[in-house]
Amino acid sequence: MMEKVQVHADNGSYDILIGNDLLNNEYLKSFEKSAIITDDVVYDLYGKRFAGTNVIVLKSGEESKNMQNLEMIYDRLMDFGLDRNSVLAAVGGGVVGDICGFAAATFKRGVRFVQYPTTLLAQVDSSVGGKVAVNLRGGKNMVGAFYQPCAVFADTSALDTLDERQYAAGMAEVVKYAYIADKGLHQTLVQQSADIGAIVKRCCEIKTDYVHQDPYDTGIRMQLNYGHTIGHAIETVAGYGTFLHGEAIAIGMVYAAHLGEQLGISPKGLASDTISLLRKYKLPVMLKQDILDQALQILLADKKADGKDIHFVLIDQIGHAVLKKLPAELIQKTVKEMKV
Repeated sequence: MMEKVQVHADNGSYDILIGNDLLNNEYLKSFEKSAIITDDVVYDLYGKRFAGTNVIVLKSGEESKNMQNLEMIYDRLMDFGLDRNSVLAAVGGGVVGDICGFAAATFKRGVRFVQYPTTLLAQVDSSVGGKVAVNLRGGKNMVGAFYQPCAVFADTSALDTLDERQYAAGMAEVVKYAYIADKGLHQTLVQQSADIGAIVKRCCEIKTDYVHQDPYDTGIRMQLNYGHTIGHAIETVAGYGTFLHGEAIAIGMVYAAHLGEQLGISPKGLASDTISLLRKYKLPVMLKQDILDQALQILLADKKADGKDIHFVLIDQIGHAVLKKLPAELIQKTVKEMKV
């Protein structure tokens, strides 16, 4: 059975289709020219389903989301003869979706863009909402754009091929949605009672609502960054690939929960609840002190920094988030003193 979630935003409307056996090039055949960007792992699994389509294969991993690969992609698209009536498709996880989307947004000032997310993290989060980017050495997603896809095909049968670590990384974003927007989803995760298709759909519905209200991430949509401020810093200082995105975000949520409790904003017990839930889904909850110290030092490089202050997402009750403007120094001092 195929489910559909509709996205309506000022900068684009499209359908997210969720179901089995959606990984194929049928949609791409409606365009005169097309190309897909994927990685070596996904290509080995699903490349044959896109036979006859121009293909660019990247090395799997966050470190591939760089400016050098972006320039290579532009050159290949020129070789393929893609024009503004063509379509560029991302077949893979969040890394592929981000760099493919940014290439689509900027090549010839914009070609159409389709997402075929193959990881849980991409299906519930990064493939939806139009945030696309590449990394710089000094920070994650520092060069990017808002560019909505024209369609998203979330094939949940692809999740069967994920290893335990990749699956867990996706569950970190699911846990995030529960804390910021859906107490019922939190209970579902505690009880482990919903099938993954229903979870993917619910997360897409939550994110779609945020995107509709705030397509350019200047207000309420910032709540989707719960755990991400410290999480992105962890990824940067540890070196891309040391932690999967979801692993870093999981640790970031633990520190955010502790911080919220210390400031009297979050309910008592949120941090222990967070640790328990993340451990249930086999996610890390702690970090070596030296990595934490380095991560805290680069907080002001975050895109959400405003002078010496940071727009930081906290939970005031399970299922509801608030955005607080906090001095970076306060965050650094409070988190350093925590005993996690």
